[in-house]
Amino acid sequence: MLSRAIQCCLFSFLLSLAACATVESEPSLDPGLRADARPLVLPLDAYDLSPQDQAVVARARTELFRRCMARFGFTVPVRDAAPTIPLNHERYLLEDEQAAQTRGYHPPPEPFGPPITQSAGYTAAADGRGRAAGDGVPPGGCEGEALAGLAPSEEARTAMRRVTDLKGLSWEQSVRDSRVAAAFAEWSSCMAALGHTYPNPRAANNDAAFRTDAPTPREITVAVSDVRCKRQTHVVQVWATVEAAYQRRAVSENRAELDEARNTIAALVSAARTVVPAK
Repeated sequence: MLSRAIQCCLFSFLLSLAACATVESEPSLDPGLRADARPLVLPLDAYDLSPQDQAVVARARTELFRRCMARFGFTVPVRDAAPTIPLNHERYLLEDEQAAQTRGYHPPPEPFGPPITQSAGYTAAADGRGRAAGDGVPPGGCEGEALAGLAPSEEARTAMRRVTDLKGLSWEQSVRDSRVAAAFAEWSSCMAALGHTYPNPRAANNDAAFRTDAPTPREITVAVSDVRCKRQTHVVQVWATVEAAYQRRAVSENRAELDEARNTIAALVSAARTVVPAK
C-alpha cells in the first residue's frame, strides 16, 4: 500500500495535470480578428447560410408557394421582404444602447404586424389540411410543395445541422472559458456599481422579472446599464475573440463535414437562384 506521503504527492501531481489540461484546452487567440467589426464574421460562418443566402432561399420558396396557390385560384398577397438580420446580430446578447432604451431585453416587433386572415379554402390549400382526397392539393399543401422544391437531401441536412451544432458548442465553450469569465467578472462589478446584481450578461438577459408583455422602467434601466458595462469592460470583443478561437479549432477538426455542408449550401442557393433572379 502506498504511504500517505506518496498518496499526497500523487494526488497533487494529478491535480497539476488536470490544471494543465484545463489551460491547454483553451485555444490561443487570433490578435488579428476584428472583433469590433460589424457584421462580425466568425470562422464557422464560411460553412453556413449567410443572411443574403437565407434571403434568396426564402424568396424562392415564397415564389414556389405563390405558383402552387395560383393553380388553385388563389392570389398570395405580396409583402415586402423581411429586413435582413445582420450576421451574428446579438450573438453576445444585447449590444445596442438605442435598442436597450426602447425595448429592453424584449425582442423587436414583428416587421409585418399580425398575419392576414384568409378564407378556409385558402388556408386548406396552403397547409393541405381539410382538403378532400384527390383534389390535387399536394401533401402538406402548397407550403409543403414549396419546401420540398428546395429541400436538401438527408445527408445534406445532417451536414448543415453539424454546422449549427458546432456553432452552439463554440458559444457554450466560450462562456466557460476563463478569459470570458474574467470579462464577465469585470462586467458584474460594473453593474454592481450601478445598483444591479448579476453574475454575467446571460443572467441579466434571462431575468424572470422581465418576462412581461412590455418592458418595464427597471428593465430598461438594467438593459442600458448592461450595454454600457459591456462597452466599458470590452465584454463583446473578448467573448467574440475567444469564441472565434474555439471555432477555428472546430474547423480544423471537422473540415470534411464542413466542406460537405458548404457544398450543400452552394447547391441550395444555386437552385434558389433558378427560381428567383439575383438582387
